Amino acid sequence: MPYRQIHLDFHTSEAIQKIGSRFSKEQFIAALKEGNVNSVTVFSKCHHGWAYHPTKVNQMHPHLNFDLLDAQLLACKEAGIRTEVYISAGFDQKYAMAHTDCVRVKKDGSRGSFLEPGYKRLCFGTPYLKQLAAEVDEVMRLYGGRFDGLFLDIVTTGKCYCQYCLDGMRRLGLDPQQEADAQKYSAIVYQNYVETIANVVKKYDPELPIIHNDGGAIFQGRDVMKWNNRHLELESLPTGGWGYDHFPLSAAYARTLGKEFLGMTGKFHKSWGEFGGFKHPNALRYEAALANACGARCSVGDQLHPDGEMDLATYRLIGQAYREVEAREPWLADATAVADIGILTTERCIRHKENGLVGANRMMLEGHYLYNIIDEEADFTDYKLLLLPDDILLDGALAEKIQQYLKSGGKILCTGKSGTNAEGNFALDMGLAFDGVGDYTPAYLRPTFALSPNGMTSYVMYSTNYHVTPAADFAGEVIAQRVDPYFNRSAERFCSHRHTPYDREKTAVGAVVSKQFAYIGWEIFTEYAKVGAIHLRAMVEKCVDMLLGNSKTMCTTLPSCGVTTLMCQQTEQGSRLVHHLVYSIPKCRGNGVEVIEDLPTVLDTACTLKTDRKPRRVYLAPSGEEVAFTYQSGLLRYTVPSFCCSVMVVTEF
Repeated sequence: MPYRQIHLDFHTSEAIQKIGSRFSKEQFIAALKEGNVNSVTVFSKCHHGWAYHPTKVNQMHPHLNFDLLDAQLLACKEAGIRTEVYISAGFDQKYAMAHTDCVRVKKDGSRGSFLEPGYKRLCFGTPYLKQLAAEVDEVMRLYGGRFDGLFLDIVTTGKCYCQYCLDGMRRLGLDPQQEADAQKYSAIVYQNYVETIANVVKKYDPELPIIHNDGGAIFQGRDVMKWNNRHLELESLPTGGWGYDHFPLSAAYARTLGKEFLGMTGKFHKSWGEFGGFKHPNALRYEAALANACGARCSVGDQLHPDGEMDLATYRLIGQAYREVEAREPWLADATAVADIGILTTERCIRHKENGLVGANRMMLEGHYLYNIIDEEADFTDYKLLLLPDDILLDGALAEKIQQYLKSGGKILCTGKSGTNAEGNFALDMGLAFDGVGDYTPAYLRPTFALSPNGMTSYVMYSTNYHVTPAADFAGEVIAQRVDPYFNRSAERFCSHRHTPYDREKTAVGAVVSKQFAYIGWEIFTEYAKVGAIHLRAMVEKCVDMLLGNSKTMCTTLPSCGVTTLMCQQTEQGSRLVHHLVYSIPKCRGNGVEVIEDLPTVLDTACTLKTDRKPRRVYLAPSGEEVAFTYQSGLLRYTVPSFCCSVMVVTEF
């Protein structure tokens, strides 16, 4: 699977004339070469519903007078560039306007206004699926064997209350009034959709990769993700509202699923469909390096002008990043992430990207821990420590699996109500009694040690707190007290501008650590996602470091805005470690748009790796510059010289 892909959008209104009139095979190839591209997604059908090739089952764009798809495929073949063919599945505005009964309906009966510009989501439980299948069949019949993947967009398991879905639910004995039944039926509709498409494709090419995209299939759960039969494409445009820590979260889960994956960003200043929008080249260089560091290949989104002429400024921009990606490629292939920590999450958290998961991911990134995000199906014994952020309840099979993990020597950090069962008790024998929600919000955390960077004091905690009581024979230590305020703020009683100060005499247990367990009595990860106060991360880091002890694989002095990962790469000569360091500081400009312009130089960075193998050589990649190192008592130490944007440190044994 190539490392340097372009997702070339071509959603083009029927109100625009002269479609493709300036397309030139030579100019098309020249632009892709300027961008150092080796894979591109080209269009069969767009969101407006138009085809970009002759068709008997759909309609070609009324102002296109030649087979644009064929011309693009021919150009890519000549240039040796891999192709995927795009079909808009969930959006087809032309069909939606003609068949409003096939538009997805909300529970309140609304379909969205047809007086506002924008697309309407179609339901796969309607006759539209037959139309879509015919379009896929035609593309396979006309162009099969000439492209390398099929990309179907805007597909997900959303609930629908159109008449077709209501009838379908009732036929199966499901109650449309029940959310669970509506969700169950949406999964049935989705499975029928993917099986229908798979059966069509299979007639022509059983091995063709099929991508079902809706902002990242991994966030729809394993049952949906598995239908991406060969690889995953993780849509994550930092400036489009996703933010710069969204992709590392996605990748940390995706890399546990056993499939190759790529990170899909965009060349746009903001997001899709932004003609004339450009991010700074340094931003794209950073995003590509970040994708590689997280174990991903790269895809950059662009939109072709309706006249078919490629924008060379765009491909000059992309080329700056993709030339660096190409130079890194020998150290990227067949590499797997080294991880000490598994952030345990559930399908619900993954689907909704809940704040507990977001905060845990952010803390691990900033604290430079080696981690993956895992679900209930993962092998827990691959990890030295599991984090259960805020609301991971343990019942049934999951509780038993955790118990077995602990018997094998594993360790766990729980926060908030994580670790409890449906009855409201701890499901694990942590030596603690769970006594429910605290009486005051906010409360305060007072560590028993000098918490970095501000020492021993009382720190405000805005999130929900919980009472716990250590057993008489509790074998751990209390590392923080909860200090309650004098009273909760109300109209009758309040103090100062914001909240009530702490009453030094009203204390209880706030956080504990024992040999295998740590517990923090606040929803601390959720609070970090919302507030970002440094004492929150420092408290978690204290617990994690106490539990990991000297088993921690990597330590580094890289500043907190940097991202670092460690990959184990298999080569013909054996395995080697590839240590990625990536650095920039996104800045919020405008209304919620995170921008990267500057790539500050990172000064010498000290690193320590725990390894039982004696290193033969340590060097920087791709430059090959040798790095001085020491190795003693299983610890490899080296200093990464000053770098800008990204660097890889390779250890060979």
